Amino acid sequence: MELKIQMLDFSNVDRRIEHLDKEQIVELIKRYYAGESVNKLKEEYNVKINNSNFYTIFPKKILEENCPYCNVPFVQDWESKSSYSFMKKSPYCPLCEHENHDKCRCKTCKKIREEMKLLEEIRKREAISNTYYEGNYEKVPESNLSLEDKLYLSVLIRGGLEEGFDYIKPIMLFENKIAPTDDFANEIILTLTGRGIIMPHSNSNINAFVDDDNFPRNYYIYKVNYRINVSPADDDYYGMIQRLMYPSQSEFEKDQTFCFEMWKKISLHECLEYLLYSMNKVGFEFKPGKKTITVFEHLLEHFSVAQIYSIIYRAIANSTKLYQEQKISKKHAANAVITSCESYGERAIAEGWSLTKYRRNYDLPETLISKVFFTSILKIAHLGFEEKPTDKI
Repeated sequence: MELKIQMLDFSNVDRRIEHLDKEQIVELIKRYYAGESVNKLKEEYNVKINNSNFYTIFPKKILEENCPYCNVPFVQDWESKSSYSFMKKSPYCPLCEHENHDKCRCKTCKKIREEMKLLEEIRKREAISNTYYEGNYEKVPESNLSLEDKLYLSVLIRGGLEEGFDYIKPIMLFENKIAPTDDFANEIILTLTGRGIIMPHSNSNINAFVDDDNFPRNYYIYKVNYRINVSPADDDYYGMIQRLMYPSQSEFEKDQTFCFEMWKKISLHECLEYLLYSMNKVGFEFKPGKKTITVFEHLLEHFSVAQIYSIIYRAIANSTKLYQEQKISKKHAANAVITSCESYGERAIAEGWSLTKYRRNYDLPETLISKVFFTSILKIAHLGFEEKPTDKI
């Protein structure tokens, strides 16, 4: 290897080799990396150190590149000759310890990164404020809201409207689930955003937006604050919020078809929620498809959610027993649950059985959509769970 005196930093020579002159030190380093015996070199040069740390007493190598902050040459520590590369340790500044790479942790680089981060946060905050400035969006007249809009909006307002009525907090921070299943919850949010009824609020956390080339157009629907983008019918914003928070029972009762269909929809998703919960409890993997939905929709024509709970419980218990007795595979057992629900339900219908009504599962408390619809609007409370859906409301 090529090594000269001027390529080494002799400003702070290790005491264990300070008895050697510069030429001897250069020669010692060359012979070490040429593969000569460390014991032989220690004896010849009278160096007292264990073999594994022999290379650590060599003066640092001076490089041609200068530190951009201190304008002094970078230095580099040596490595053991058994290492993959003699000089793979990062060069650094002997004064400020700056290393010439993106992850340098010297004080100057840390300060620069902090300043850049602050500037980037300011840029992003301005982009969010400009993009979601309230004046950029035409408000939806309150009179144009459908019953579905009012129900879904009431769910979000009841679940997370902050005290000043200015915005709805991130849905991920709600104390209660807004709907029994993720699919239903997503539908509620996407229906309202898709119709321009709610919009991301400009005070949302920067991390609520996807950090991509379209920033801040793309966002995480459970992480942003939402602004209610509705204009009141009477120019009274707070009065409108009260009306949206507590929708009129009489207005909903005028449309029995809507109420009947929504009752069935909520009930369907409560059945799916209990099915997935119960499957998971016994270790069955299952993803509901069209068949599952069709079976539950049929059962809901004859039974309440409370009664279908009992059907699901029985079906899973039977499948679990067959699997544990090694009569069927785990996958077969999971797939057999819906078939069992269908068969048992059909027999119960045909023979006029009176099925047991289960209580709500402790781990599956009533969700906001159910509370708002059955208790606040229809005023039937637990009957929405204990009775089968009906259009006689």
